[in-house]
Amino acid sequence: MKKTMVLIMSCLMLLAGCFHDDLSWKELLDAQGNRLNDQERALQEQQARLDAEQRRLDELAGKYDGLKKSDTPFMLVMATNPADTITKSVDFSSLFRVNPSGVAVTKDMIALDCISSKQFFRVEPETKASYVKKSDHFSLKNLEVDKNAAGESLDGQYLATLTSASEAAVWDDSRMAFVGAYVDKEGKPQYISSEAFNTVMMPLPAEGLDSWLYPHASFKMKKTRKEGDTTVQEDTLGMVYVPLDGLTFMTQDKSDARFYSAANLSEVTFLPDEGCTAAVHIDFNQEKHYVSFVPDTANNETWRQFQDSTGIKRQDVAGTLVLRDRWGGASTCHLVMSWYNTTVFELSYEVTAEEIRKGYPVNFTDEVAKLGLVYSDYAACRRLFPVPVHMVIDGLEYMPDDFSSQTEVEKGVLTLYDTPVPGKTYRTQEIRDLRIGVSDIDPKEIPASIRLSFYLSVTIKAENN
Repeated sequence: MKKTMVLIMSCLMLLAGCFHDDLSWKELLDAQGNRLNDQERALQEQQARLDAEQRRLDELAGKYDGLKKSDTPFMLVMATNPADTITKSVDFSSLFRVNPSGVAVTKDMIALDCISSKQFFRVEPETKASYVKKSDHFSLKNLEVDKNAAGESLDGQYLATLTSASEAAVWDDSRMAFVGAYVDKEGKPQYISSEAFNTVMMPLPAEGLDSWLYPHASFKMKKTRKEGDTTVQEDTLGMVYVPLDGLTFMTQDKSDARFYSAANLSEVTFLPDEGCTAAVHIDFNQEKHYVSFVPDTANNETWRQFQDSTGIKRQDVAGTLVLRDRWGGASTCHLVMSWYNTTVFELSYEVTAEEIRKGYPVNFTDEVAKLGLVYSDYAACRRLFPVPVHMVIDGLEYMPDDFSSQTEVEKGVLTLYDTPVPGKTYRTQEIRDLRIGVSDIDPKEIPASIRLSFYLSVTIKAENN
């Protein structure tokens, strides 16, 4: 007994010498207790994960009962994870191994299981998310034995081709795993799962961006530049551009959101239609999120003839705009742009003496459309600013329908104070400006404002004999 007590005291003295003098026995015991508590919590968390995994495997029995089952037990081990981000409708791949390698598996023996999914739907103009039924957007497209560079099969290693699809504009953040099944010794099916992996499915560029052509037409205008102390004005052709404004995607309960940006684009190209000879420069401004088009007038015969022409001439450029994102997705849209060699247009009418006496109606919306300028395309974006004007020139009067109103007026009436002379033409001076320029809601800060000047001319028809 005495020897035992001496031994215990010696051990205690030895332990005491191993610690700092100011470290009390209570602190040592507390530290040891904390370590034991941490270990216990870690074991509980590990057990909770194992229990959750077992519950998931139990659930697979009903979900994947139709899988063809192996007669030999096997395991699935991820060799490489799939891409963490892909674009909708783009195929992507992953490698996994089967242990033991002697177990051969086919596509009807493996399934892609979606463990969890967080889906974001595009917010429409009414600020509500598109309520689309939540669904699994990923699927196993193909499965084949992996091969090395020499084309030799690698035992137990498989290449899985995955794909994604959705009719809705959706942003999907999913956690998935490969699953399989075998029959145990008792003849009961057992389900297995690989390690889980995360993949985000992005919407297509056209679904994530709001874009439109602004304006649909551009014009020859004066450009000012400095040459030393001298200011020089020269003719130039204006720019057409396509804004690429990002859209918001939101969960249906509005608890979380994602924002799509033109920064997701890697390349923007323009493919002219067959037979289109008027070349254009295209520039993708990723910082300001727009694509601009400017006529390529250098050594281009079509544009040279256009610039040298007299009278009113219009040159159309048609083609396909291709938007490619960083993950292999692409969207296309067809564009038709127009350029005019002037900003001054004359609207001519041939009327009878009786028609002009009563007042001849003029509709500027229709007249603008005849020039190839679709008024509604501008008005919808608040980028066309009509200025109603009341004018009498040499007896020819133009009166807007609602001159007293401060709203935009698109039509009016032409009357003639003088006695109509058959065969004579009456002209007004500039009476109407359609201003195309930067509005308060335009984020692109394009430093151009184009004024289209309109003249009216009326020729009195000769009276029938």
